[in-house]
Amino acid sequence: MKKAYISIEGKYVKAALTKKSIENAQFVEFEREYLFDFIRENKIKEVYISVWFPELYTFKFSLPFKVSKKQKILDKLISNEMRKRYPSIQNFSFIYDTYITDSATSIRCYMVPESSYQFIEEFIEKDINIKALYPIHFPLLCLVNSISELTDKNKIVCFFSENSRFLFIFEKSEMILMRDFEGTEELVDEDIININMTTNYSIQNLRVTPHEIVLIGIKQREVSKLNLPYRVLSILSDNEKYTIPISMILFEEDLKDKILLPVQYKRFRKTVKCLKYASFVFIMGIIALFGYNLELFYKLKPLYSLVIFQREYISQNERVFYENMDKIKKFEAEIKPFIELQNKRNSLIDIRYPLKGIAQAKTERTQIESIEILNKEKPEIKIKCKSIGKSFAERQKSYLDFKTSITQLGFKITNESWDISKGELSLDTIYEYKKVSQ
Repeated sequence: MKKAYISIEGKYVKAALTKKSIENAQFVEFEREYLFDFIRENKIKEVYISVWFPELYTFKFSLPFKVSKKQKILDKLISNEMRKRYPSIQNFSFIYDTYITDSATSIRCYMVPESSYQFIEEFIEKDINIKALYPIHFPLLCLVNSISELTDKNKIVCFFSENSRFLFIFEKSEMILMRDFEGTEELVDEDIININMTTNYSIQNLRVTPHEIVLIGIKQREVSKLNLPYRVLSILSDNEKYTIPISMILFEEDLKDKILLPVQYKRFRKTVKCLKYASFVFIMGIIALFGYNLELFYKLKPLYSLVIFQREYISQNERVFYENMDKIKKFEAEIKPFIELQNKRNSLIDIRYPLKGIAQAKTERTQIESIEILNKEKPEIKIKCKSIGKSFAERQKSYLDFKTSITQLGFKITNESWDISKGELSLDTIYEYKKVSQ
C-alpha cells in the first residue's frame, strides 16, 4: 500500500507517494482544491499531513516546580492555561514541549483553534485515515536540526513555496514567531527586505538575537544584502519544492510526538479501529460456526448409525468378552509361577564362564590355590594364587602378567593383596562378561 505524505502550503499542495523507500518516491504538485481528486485517483486510504496554520498560537509559561510525568495531568494543566490566555477560543488542539530544570519547568505550547482544522471532517466523510497532522514548521525544524551546528543556535528559517514565503523565528528549537507573505517565484530584493525586517523585529521586540538565516525551498545561489550569515538548505537537488514531504518521510520517528490531531479525532479513529476489529472477529466467528455446524450436520447421521451398530455388536459379544476375560485370568494364575522361575533363572549367571576365564588367565609361573565365589548374581569371585618364580623379578612379572590377563578376560579387580617375598597374591574381582545364561 502506498504511503501519502501531503504538505498543504497555502494555495498549493506538495505530495510524495512512497511504497518502500524515498528513492522510488513519486512527487506531485497541485492546487489545494484538487486534493481529494488526487487521493481518489491514487486510491489512498491513509495520509500524513503537514499544514500551514495561519492561526497557530504559541506561548511559553513556567511553573516553579517539576511537573508530573503523567501526561493527562499535564494536558489538563496546559488546557486550562490556554483557556485563560485565549478565552474566546474554547475548542482547540495543541501540542507542547517541556524543558525541566532542577527546580522549575518551562512549557512551550502550540495551539490551533477548531476552525483551522475543520478540513479533517472531509477526510472522515471520505473514510480516509489521517495518521499524523503536523504544523508546517516541525518538519522544517527537523531538517534544520539535522545540521548539528544549528541545533543550539537561534535562527530564522524562510521557506519558499511557489509565490508564498513562510518565515519562522526559532529560539534554539522553540518556534516563537511565524509570518507569511507573498512574492514571486524567484528570490527578489523585496524578500530580502522582509527577512531583514523580521530579523530586526526579533532582536528589538522579542529580545532574541538570531545567529543565522536558513533558506529552504530554493536552489543553491548567492544571496546579498542579508543582515546575518545565511545558508541554503535542501535534501534532494531538483526537488527543493518537495522539502516538507521529504522531511516528513525522513524524520517520521522524530515527528511522532509533534502530532496535532485533536483528541476527538483520535478517539474517533480508535473507536473505528475497535469496531472494525470487532466486526472482523464477529464475521469470522459466524463463518467458523457455520462451517462447524455444516460439517457436524454431514457427520451426524453416519456417526449415529455407527453408534447403533456398536451398541448392537457389544450386546451380541458381551458374553464372549467376559468368557475371554475369565480365561485370561486363569492363564495368568497358572503361568505366573513359571514366569517367576524363568525370570529368576535368567538373572543367574552361568559360573562356568568366569571359571573358564580364570583358567585361561593362569600363567606358567602362577598356581591357582583357591577360588571362592562370594556372590553368584554379580558374580563376585575371590582368587588366591601363588607365583613360583625363583627371583623377585620373575615373581613380579608373573604377578603383572596374571593381572593383565584376568582383566582382559572380563574381570574387574576391586581389591588386591600381593606379597612379593612369599609370592602370594589375593584378588577380589567381579566378572562382567556373558551375563546371559544358556
